[in-house]
Amino acid sequence: MKIMVCHDGSQRSQAALERTTELFRSQEPRIILVTVVEEPLDATSQDEASFESWRASRGESLKQAADWVVEHGLNVDAILAVGDPRKMLIEATEARNPDILVVAGRGSGLFQGVVSGSVSAFLLRHAECPVLIMH
Repeated sequence: MKIMVCHDGSQRSQAALERTTELFRSQEPRIILVTVVEEPLDATSQDEASFESWRASRGESLKQAADWVVEHGLNVDAILAVGDPRKMLIEATEARNPDILVVAGRGSGLFQGVVSGSVSAFLLRHAECPVLIMH
């Protein structure tokens, strides 16, 4: 079993990851963590520096989440994608073909306020796998 979990480094996304492992542990799933960083809108060096800092921070959060999964006895893959969250998450599901996609009801940063709205609604309509929204 493969379970893809959207993880943005927020407490809610970590709680969704932890609950997912509790619910599906008996299936011995491979957890696929995915986070998306949007590219800067402007091409200034200040925006690029801010983007690189944000990307590094998200990468570290992703690594910590992956380490947590391993510490709890499950296999894990991690994806840090750059681009539009809707497009990147759908591409990730198409490439990895998970049995289920898990999204936190509300995140922080990129997913704050949109996961419970436009992104999750988009995923519900377009993902070719079941989508579980954890509140």
